[in-house]
Amino acid sequence: MQETRLDAALLGRLLDAAPDPTVVVDESATIVLVNQQVAHVLGHDTGSLVGRPLEVLVPDGLLEVYRGWRDDVRATGDLGPALPAREVTVLHRDGHVVPVELTLSSLRADGALLVSVAARDITERKRLQQDTTRLREDIIATVSHELRTPLTSIIGYAELLEDLEEDQLGARARQIVSVIQRNAARELRLVDDLLTLAFLDDERHQLTLTPVDLVEVARRVLVDRGPLAAGAQLEVRFEVEQVLPVLGDFLRLVQVTENLLGNALKFTEPGGTVTLRVGDAGAMALLEVTDTGRGISPEEMPHLFKRLYRGPDAVVAQTPGAGLGLPIAQTIVQAHGGRIDVTSEVGVGTSFLVYLPYA
Repeated sequence: MQETRLDAALLGRLLDAAPDPTVVVDESATIVLVNQQVAHVLGHDTGSLVGRPLEVLVPDGLLEVYRGWRDDVRATGDLGPALPAREVTVLHRDGHVVPVELTLSSLRADGALLVSVAARDITERKRLQQDTTRLREDIIATVSHELRTPLTSIIGYAELLEDLEEDQLGARARQIVSVIQRNAARELRLVDDLLTLAFLDDERHQLTLTPVDLVEVARRVLVDRGPLAAGAQLEVRFEVEQVLPVLGDFLRLVQVTENLLGNALKFTEPGGTVTLRVGDAGAMALLEVTDTGRGISPEEMPHLFKRLYRGPDAVVAQTPGAGLGLPIAQTIVQAHGGRIDVTSEVGVGTSFLVYLPYA
């Protein structure tokens, strides 16, 4: 254990030379030193902070992390590495919050444990990130809209061709029209997914929340997806427990259910079973989709909700999809104040559990 001996005056001058707002606290988390950057960035008078608890600057959640880390240092006597930087918000003297990257590191002076708390102002970084995200989503929305218009036209004209009489459109031409329809519809779904992501990521967007019956949501999806299940030789079970309405956007919840049920049908072999269940989970309503499909490996699980991620098996098998369905479902559910959990076993099947708050 290395021990550093510094007098308060020297330590104060070193702190003032630091580019970021920094305070030093003792073992009881009481502020003992403050640099001038705290006044410049956070508006606090340096003298007024000395002797006050760290809570005046640091949010509660990080305080618990800090205390655990400090106790480990006390117990082992090893100063160890600095606590990894965390993005949090701290309170400016005038009441507004300032986004900062907080780093904690320890030292010993005259045998006492001291902790340096440095707060790097990342206001400009966050603004640039938001501007970049907004620009990216605007580009996606614009391009997707421009793609959607001709695709809709192609599908419309293909449907007109399909309606022609037998003597007007031969069997071979009818097969070609069917291929055009299938591929255009697939591309249109991809464009709609991109538009949905851009729409949901836009902070200006608000869901239309009303009391929604999850059983009706599930029934609507089953009616739409029933033919797909029959064509894939799958058994679809519908288990219903009457639950109170949830506060939600009906069409967006239909979209979540379509994505989850569509995945279950897509990744389950013929002869398998897919179960759609609506039930009560205590404080929340539960929408569950379970299949007897190939399952998800532990290595894939951390990546499931990443945009454009497709599992190795799906890539090898050339299973249709762009890796947007699950990220869209998660985004919608989180916007409702809910969550999605996943359980899976390779070769046995997978369950997606959607928890939504009651109205």
